Amino acid sequence: MRELARRVVATIAAAVLVALVAGDLLVRRVRTWGNGHSLTGSVVTSLLGLAVAALIVDEVVARRQRRERAVSVAVQALIVYGQARRALNAVVAARRDEGVKVSPAEELRSLATMLLTAAPNLFDDLDARRFLEEAERLSVLLVRAAADRSGDAFSASVELARSRLDAAAEPLVSRIPAHDRALLEGQS
Repeated sequence: MRELARRVVATIAAAVLVALVAGDLLVRRVRTWGNGHSLTGSVVTSLLGLAVAALIVDEVVARRQRRERAVSVAVQALIVYGQARRALNAVVAARRDEGVKVSPAEELRSLATMLLTAAPNLFDDLDARRFLEEAERLSVLLVRAAADRSGDAFSASVELARSRLDAAAEPLVSRIPAHDRALLEGQS
């Protein structure tokens, strides 16, 4: 809403400035008034020019901040995504009675901590919010699957939740430059 108000004010200031210039060039009365009130006309046009310039600079800075924040949110989501994959692998390994190097409970605790820490930053971005919802859904299913090792009651729903998390992470991961993404994923 604030961005819209800023753009409306910039548009109005630019339109008034253009109208004053056009009036000075095309309307004799305006030109005569401007000649008789040169200080007033100069102050008004200077203020309008300053307002337009300030609002344009403000918009450029705001756009840059939004872009930087989008990458920052994506990096945080990628870190949570990696932990979700580690937790999934630990739960699957424990359910198969494979040699478990890391406790599934520890991986799930780490995932829960990351979700709680990252949630405020991920909540304002629509793609990140969708990712957050899918990560929370997967974590709940993983906790259930870790607690119930008797059967594969949750395997289909866990697999569906994993694929939905992968799909939700894709738009966020694409925000990160390829070289930086490789570093974050542990590749070089």
